[in-house]
Parts: sequence; structure tokens; C-alpha cells
Amino acid sequence: MHASRDDDSQDPKEKINYKATFRMLTGLIVPERRGFMAAFAWLLLSTAFTLFSPIIAKYIIDTAIPSKNIRLLVMVVGGLFLNSLLFMGFNYLLQMRLIKTGQQIMTDLKKRMLSRMLALDLPFYSEYPVGRLTARVQADTGSLYELFTETTVTIFRDILMFIVTFCVMFYFSPRLTLILSSVFPFAIALSFIFLRKSASLFVTVRKLASEISGFLTEHLNAIALLQAFNREKMAAEKLEAINKKKFDAELSGELMMIVFYLSVILLSPVAIAIILGVGGGWAIDRTISIGTLVMFILYIDKLFEPVFRLSEHISIIQRSFAAGHRIQRIMERRPAIVDGPAPRYIHSIREGIEFRNVWMRYADDSPWVLKDISFKLPKGKSLAIVGETGGGKTTVTNLLFRFYTPQKGKILIDGVNLSDIGLNSLRTAIGLVHQDIYLFPGTIMQNLKLMDEAIPDSMVHDAIKTIGLEAFFKHHGLNKHIVEKGVNLSAGEKQVISLARAMVLNQEVLVLDEATSHIDPHTERLINTAMRRLLSSRTMIVIAHRLSTILNADNILLVSEGEIKESGTHSQLLAKGGIYSKFYKLQFGEN
Repeated sequence: MHASRDDDSQDPKEKINYKATFRMLTGLIVPERRGFMAAFAWLLLSTAFTLFSPIIAKYIIDTAIPSKNIRLLVMVVGGLFLNSLLFMGFNYLLQMRLIKTGQQIMTDLKKRMLSRMLALDLPFYSEYPVGRLTARVQADTGSLYELFTETTVTIFRDILMFIVTFCVMFYFSPRLTLILSSVFPFAIALSFIFLRKSASLFVTVRKLASEISGFLTEHLNAIALLQAFNREKMAAEKLEAINKKKFDAELSGELMMIVFYLSVILLSPVAIAIILGVGGGWAIDRTISIGTLVMFILYIDKLFEPVFRLSEHISIIQRSFAAGHRIQRIMERRPAIVDGPAPRYIHSIREGIEFRNVWMRYADDSPWVLKDISFKLPKGKSLAIVGETGGGKTTVTNLLFRFYTPQKGKILIDGVNLSDIGLNSLRTAIGLVHQDIYLFPGTIMQNLKLMDEAIPDSMVHDAIKTIGLEAFFKHHGLNKHIVEKGVNLSAGEKQVISLARAMVLNQEVLVLDEATSHIDPHTERLINTAMRRLLSSRTMIVIAHRLSTILNADNILLVSEGEIKESGTHSQLLAKGGIYSKFYKLQFGEN
């Protein structure tokens, strides 16, 4: 379906830009710093209470039990129970704050991503299919949510827990603590090896997940075509192949993580054996107390719990940074076409539009699509552009709307270079009825307003009356619901709605790009009559294959192979007996 040299799914060896991604993630955290500060406050309290339990246990064994004071024992055990309740309460507050803060970050990030994607120009969408962009907004932000709600604060807690636990153990028995430290280099070495080996695997998994999402979006949109040509099995086989690649990559990553986890978890019984072996001998010699030994054993879980969770943290961090890297690639994109430092704003077109020696191609290594195109379109006049498919007709309108910028030449409106006019101002003055029609899910009235409820209903009714389509919209009520892409309407009906939609905004210049290709003859006559009435106040550009729709145009350009081969009125071009005359006779069956 879609392919591109710059599609990030094509480079399995791509590395994560950790510096740029970390900078982006930090930028997401800063606006929600108050939420994270509150979370850290609950974190400190919950960590303090969980670390206090082994000290209470030591006091019970070394002091409360030997004293044979039942009342003291009950009080200390009650304190241990209360300590556990307080830990649970503060941990609950911590989790709720993280969830709320994480949801807010994800909501803001999705808004920013959508805002950036809407600002980008058409070349961007030729590189990134819609399915992969959907995966960025949904799946990749989901990976970051896990980072913000679990990993970020948990890592800080684990570091804090490790340091405090080590310090408490060192305070009660420096010698035994230093002996236990001998196992830490093995944990660090295992973590480093796992980090290096797993990085590329997690990037590959994220890419393949995005590719699956894009594949599903593209093929489900083309389901009618696939069924018409019996290509369901082929599509299923392709999806199975992509799923197999993702399965293999994900399985390798998970196996690597399991091996790492099992290797690290072996350190716990080794540490307990050291405590019981070395510390037990010291307890026999009364060098340390039994309570201290029990406290050390209880602290083993607190000491090695951060190490045990290291594999999980690394896995989440790798996935999150892979997702963040992909999001960053979109967020760092800048539109190729932007307003200048002092854009001009046009409120009305006084003179007209001029193309002056315009050359255009879509890539530096591709052939010219337009070659030295020059014409003038005075205000209130109509210009028709005809020619064979791929001749460059639609490129003219793409340049007029500044979807692309010509490599050579100028496009002028009232003598002002198009690049000096603000984009919003330009596209407010010019309306477009495109050959690729998209209707939003909603009512016909909502679609005629372009889903903008600020537009009054009266403007819609005036546009329908002006274009002479009252009968059509009586048959298709304005409250009729349109499903996604307007699949419950015919192609002709969608074009009528699209044409009426362009009329609603009452723009001075109207561009019709194959806007009447699927309209029946009766509706076509109504539209052509309305167009003739509008010529006194509208400037019109009509791109058409059906020459019957442009017979009354003030000027006709025949564009072929990117060049203007002929120009003139319909009668003048017929009289020349050139390419236009041949097109006309071929279309209408004349010898």
C-alpha cells in the first residue's frame, strides 16, 4: 500500500536517540511537576514505613521478648501492624496521584501530537501512512503512560530504599554489610549486559507493532477492493508474516528478560546463606544479636527488591524510550511550508491570480511535473484546465493552496507573491472541491458546516439556494446521518454535498478539481447554471476530464506533459483543430 524511503519501519538497525528522547520526556514532566512532587511526598512516607518494619522486628526479638513484658510485646506488635496500615495508606495515595498525573500527561501529549500533525504538509503524509500515525498516538503514548505511572517514581523509590537499607544495615553491622556487598558487582554486570543486548530488540518490536496497526488500517479501508478481487487470503497471509516477525522478536526479548531475572534472583539465596553462615557464627560468639540477624534477613528483600525489579524497569524503559523516540521523530518535524516573518493578509481579491513561469517537481531526482507554466486569471473570470491523467492539472491547484512550493517561477495574487501571503488568509479566500471527497461521520448539516457549529444554519440554506440544489437536499434531509467516509451515499451524492460545502463559506475563489465527475446530467445542468450565475462575483478554476462541464469557461488551458499546449475559449480551441479538438471529438464520439 504505502512505502517510503523515510518510513521508519524500513530500518531494523535504527538506534534510539536517548538524549533527544529524554529531553522530550523531561519536557512532558515539567508542566506536571506539582503532581510528581506530591507523588514523591507520598513515596517518601510509604518508603519510610516499609523500611521501619525490620527495625521493629529486631526490637521485638532483642528487647520485648527477653523482657517477658506482655504489655510491651503487645504494644510493639500493634505498632508493627499500624506501621503496615500506614504504609498501605500512603502507597494508595501515591498510586492515585501517579495515575492522575500520568493521564494528564498523556492527554496533553496526544493534543500536542495532533496539533503538530495537522500543521505538517502533504509530503509528511506521503512518508507516514495513517495506520502508523494512529499507532504513534495510541500505542506509543500507552507505553509512555506506563513509564510515568509506574517506572519513574518506582525507580526513585528503589534507589532510596537501597541506599537507606544499606545504611541501616551498615549501622547495625558494618562487617556483615560489607561482606554482602560482594554480590553487587554481579548484579551490575548482568544489568549492563541485558541493557546492551535488549535495546535493539525492543525497537524492533515497537516498529513491527506499528507496522501491524498500519497494515490493518490500510487493508480494512480497502476491504471492498480486496473482496472484489478475492484477495482476502493474500492479505491474511501478509498479516501473518508480519505477526510472525513480531512474535519472534518479542519472544527473543522476553526470553532474554527471563534469563536476566532468574540470574539476578539467585543472588537472594546467596545473600541469605552469607548471613546465616557468617552472621550465625558471630551470633554464637555473641558478636551480634539474633534480632540483628533476623533484621538482616528481612532487609534482604528490601535490599535486593530493587535489583529484582531492575529487569522490569529496564524492559519498560526500553519500550518507553523506543516509543518516545518514534514520537520525537514526529514532534521534531517542522512544516516545509510556513508563513514568512511578516505575512500579508488578503481580505478580498481585487485583480486576480497569475502563474508566472512556474516549474514544479515533487523531488530533486524526479522529473518536472510542471514546466514553465504561465497564465492570468482575472477576478470574476473562469479558467478551465484539461488534459490527460498525470499531465499536471491537479499540481496547479496544489501550488495555489501552497500544499507545495514551486522550484522556479512565481505565483501572484493581486501582484503579491504567494509565499508572502499568510496560509490561513490564503485558504480562507480560496475554496476547494477535491476529487478525493471525505465526509465525516455525522449529519449532512454538520458536514456542510465542516463540523464547525459556529457556522449558522442560514449560511447553509443560502448556499443550497444559490447553487440551486433545494430538491436534492429535500430528498436527502440535512439531518440524515452519514457513516464513516460516506459509504451510505453514492459517489455522485457525495460530490454534490462536497460542492455545497464549498459554497457555504462564500469564498471568492472556488477551485473545482473533478468536482462533477460523478454527477448525473440533470444535477450537472443545475450546477453549471449556478456556476454561470456566480461568475460575476466568483473567480473559478475548474479541472475536468468531462469537457461538457467547461464549455462556458472564459479560458481553457490544455496541459499535457506538464506544459500548456493550447489555450483559448472552447470555440477557439475547436477551430484550431489541435489536441483539445481531438479530445472533444473523442469524448463525444464525433469523427
